[in-house]
Amino acid sequence: MKKYYYLFTIFFFLLLFSCTNKPNPEKLPLSVKATLPLLQESPQFVMYMNFKAMRTTGFWKENVSDSILNAERNFGSLLSTFKLATGASISEGIDELYFSNAWLGENALVLKGVFDKAKLDNFIVKDTLFKKTVKPDGTSIYMYKGNDLYFFFKDNYTLCASNYLSRIDEMIAVTDTSVNSGLMKNKDLLSAIDAIVYKENIWMITTEKAFIRGILANFMQSKSSETSGKFEIPDSAKVKGDSVNTAEDKILSDMYKNINSFILSGKMKDDMKFIVQFECVDSRSADTFGKLMNGMIALVKLSSNTKKEKKSSAAENILDNIVIKSYDNSLQISVEINQKNISDFRNNTLLKKPN
Repeated sequence: MKKYYYLFTIFFFLLLFSCTNKPNPEKLPLSVKATLPLLQESPQFVMYMNFKAMRTTGFWKENVSDSILNAERNFGSLLSTFKLATGASISEGIDELYFSNAWLGENALVLKGVFDKAKLDNFIVKDTLFKKTVKPDGTSIYMYKGNDLYFFFKDNYTLCASNYLSRIDEMIAVTDTSVNSGLMKNKDLLSAIDAIVYKENIWMITTEKAFIRGILANFMQSKSSETSGKFEIPDSAKVKGDSVNTAEDKILSDMYKNINSFILSGKMKDDMKFIVQFECVDSRSADTFGKLMNGMIALVKLSSNTKKEKKSSAAENILDNIVIKSYDNSLQISVEINQKNISDFRNNTLLKKPN
């Protein structure tokens, strides 16, 4: 669980910038909508990445391509497994990635792209860590013992994977006419997906209250290292329940209960634009949450200003540009990463994992 909270927190730190007019959500591509039934009905979160579109952009070529191999190695060994077996990778071959995870641990990974099945079969013969079985309907199920991963080819361009055979069976059962299966049965999550601003390149979303609570707790914990403990959250605030032991605990409880969804989305061209959205229960909650966020940031600025440094840190340079906007029931925080400020993001101490 902590690794997923940390993933969201990293992206959250990246998204503390300004926006003026409320952005209009892009339409969900039909091909993406058609793939959602392969994901489970009630996930903790859903993540989507369109590598094919991003690889053509100036930002990718200038800032991402040189470090993408390291990213592939660090994605829980899943992508490196498929690269070894099929030759497809983020840098070439994999066009789209869908990933979801459930509270009970069941995960789902869907990759769209060009896969070399012949290479896979030849690879399996030589590598004893791979195992292949054929189901009665003719579907070949592959297993990689190195991480207990099962996967199969839904079609020539779609690879489905999970660590759970029950999920594999559910994905096999999905057909082109399965318009009301898997994630498509989760009306709350579908409504939140409709609200995503940038849908083409990269987005992550959760509607799980406990998961949103974890994101906020992790964020406030990280802020405590910058504000000498002013926003430190005790252990009692990290678990389910209504007990309020401190002022910080009450703040956390009030926040997560009034947030319907947490959304991150990004658009890549020559620069990288991100928007983080907190879709709240009403406009009052969004406005109150916005004021609280501005207060947190003000404390970080104040803490930074007390340091005896002649030059502004990268974190201070970024914080100076923060503007948080609320629109009706939506709190939105945006950032543009470009060649002018990218060094500040790379040097930003806020991106470091807290002790």
